[in-house]
Amino acid sequence: MSKITIENFVGTRTRFQRLRDAKLFSGWIESYVGNVIVLSTNTNYAVNIGDQFRIEGYGHKVSMVVNARLNEIGRLDINKESLVTEVQGTNARILEAKRIHLQMSVVGPVRFAATEESLRIKAPMLPILVEQGEVQVQGYCVDAGLQGFGFVTDCQLVSDTEVKAQIQTKHGMVVCKGNLRYCIKDRDRDDMYRCGVHISPLERTMAPRWDAFLNDIG
Repeated sequence: MSKITIENFVGTRTRFQRLRDAKLFSGWIESYVGNVIVLSTNTNYAVNIGDQFRIEGYGHKVSMVVNARLNEIGRLDINKESLVTEVQGTNARILEAKRIHLQMSVVGPVRFAATEESLRIKAPMLPILVEQGEVQVQGYCVDAGLQGFGFVTDCQLVSDTEVKAQIQTKHGMVVCKGNLRYCIKDRDRDDMYRCGVHISPLERTMAPRWDAFLNDIG
């Protein structure tokens, strides 16, 4: 087995806490080069150069914890460098301009441990169709893992209900059922909702497609 490093967690979901006041943040691990780690977040809390954080990352049954010091705050300029995401297989483009990038230097040893926390990996935006009872909505898948996926849509759905979803991947359509764990206003995209689904065991023909999709984004 190859050695686990912080690089293995690039593209995964993260939670991090500022040490001086215990404020909690969430976002994505965007990159790790040398001892510099870059996180993206849409927090409303003010941050200052020199702030120190405890960063948590979650891979497949492995967690990572490391402390880091904030070096640089990169704000997105909506007119010059806003993040525009293309939806695969369509001509749609989604503007995301609320996140900031935090560049930090790792200041302590990295600790790894076994975990049951669900792995979540950033995914290229893929068209998705979700059915909740008689309601049918379209949206875009934005992250995925072994146990579920997240998507955005312009319709609000009812949490803690059963749904059926169809996700178009390059390996074919993945059809699955699951429980809609949450549906909240998306902090990244105006007038959109962010939803999370815990999927039920996949049918025999669907499981290989889902595994191939996860391999692509992982």
